[in-house]
Amino acid sequence: MRQKIRVLSLLLVLTMAAAALAACGGSNKSNNQPASPAASGQSSAPASQAASKEPVKLTFTTMANGDSESQAFKEIFANFEKATGNTVDFQVLPDVNQYENIIKTRFATQDAPDIFYFFAGPNEYVTMQAEKNLVEMTNEAYVGNLTSAVKDFYTADNKIYGIPWGSFNAMGVMYNKEVYASQGLSLPKNYGDLLANAEKLKAAGITPFYEAVKTGWPTQIFPLSAFQSMVMPTIGGEEGVQKLIANTLRFNEIPEMKHVYELQYELKEKGYYNKDLLAGTYENQQEALANGTAAMAFQADWMLPEVSKRFPDKVNSIGFFPLPSASDEGTVSLYPPKQIFVTKTSPRAEAAKELANFMTTPESLAIWYKYNPGIPVYNGVNTTLLPGQEEIYKYIEAGKGIVQIQLRLPAGIIDFDKITQELVGKGDAQKAVDQMDKNYRQDGKNKKIAGFE
Repeated sequence: MRQKIRVLSLLLVLTMAAAALAACGGSNKSNNQPASPAASGQSSAPASQAASKEPVKLTFTTMANGDSESQAFKEIFANFEKATGNTVDFQVLPDVNQYENIIKTRFATQDAPDIFYFFAGPNEYVTMQAEKNLVEMTNEAYVGNLTSAVKDFYTADNKIYGIPWGSFNAMGVMYNKEVYASQGLSLPKNYGDLLANAEKLKAAGITPFYEAVKTGWPTQIFPLSAFQSMVMPTIGGEEGVQKLIANTLRFNEIPEMKHVYELQYELKEKGYYNKDLLAGTYENQQEALANGTAAMAFQADWMLPEVSKRFPDKVNSIGFFPLPSASDEGTVSLYPPKQIFVTKTSPRAEAAKELANFMTTPESLAIWYKYNPGIPVYNGVNTTLLPGQEEIYKYIEAGKGIVQIQLRLPAGIIDFDKITQELVGKGDAQKAVDQMDKNYRQDGKNKKIAGFE
């Protein structure tokens, strides 16, 4: 999860929830609004015309996010090759944490992929120098089939530069329902309840929380989930967020931000983390949660498709709740999907646009959601939600969701995963919040964002 974008207001979240709710009739989700040309299977160039052209070999680059994504991409690309005669060189870059730097370097060396899967939203338009490097997609057929809230979120200066691709995710606490039931536990109504549950689990010989410190990026989820529930109320809610955006409020000036890091490390001091904490991986985290050797994990529902593949008989036992605040059940930290971008300077840009449009046909979207169940961002798409995702949807429906803070800021918190990884290992909360603030302001200076000079 692991991106940086601007704010999607609670109103937009509720709009998205309403749009998705209109699609719900149980676990099968579909929006019955009239389909756009993209949803009707039309693309920017008919297959018969494309097949008559000289075949083109396109390079598509993505980050390593699991077999389910790769399988979906490969099947879609195989269909594209049959329909057009063009081929796709599918490249998976293994280092997720360095993916952004790799893509930016390839642009600098004029070796950018023709089309690539990247972090999402208007802030990434700044990162990638969109007007210079990316093909504008505002008038492509698929845009008319986006849910209104998604379309609004990805539009900057009346322009969209990429295809929103994937599902609306949420970060918080993933938990094993069977373990909770066997120990007589209830969902926490506040943070104190969460700690009480952890104490009971520890006494029963069950790991309360599995943290994937070796993998790194999962350690970010605790503070990102806590921001909505714990920090925002102390800075005046949206008013405080706007001050962070304008760089008139600093992260290390917020006492509760430091306290969040203290709480995260306190879980280690209380013995609530897995014994192999520093060696813990994302894959280990999935296994421990699925098998019930750990009761909870700070994660997002993007974990569920992987668990479904690895432990198909266990995935329905995994549920979700927000990270609670001191006084209530908390607010869900929402995560919009990444985007697929076409490189403007590519000599194969037109063929890459053709692939982009092909990927938004109902057949292609059905393939994606077959492998990656989730709440779709397009109207007229059927998908089956896993039980944990159904629970997330109920929070969204109730208005208990806000897009996570890192995605709402104009600059990125550079190396945030490293900051939180070190925090969990060593426990210096002041250092963590100072480094978070420094890296955020440095990225704003690097990007020459107003207010960060």
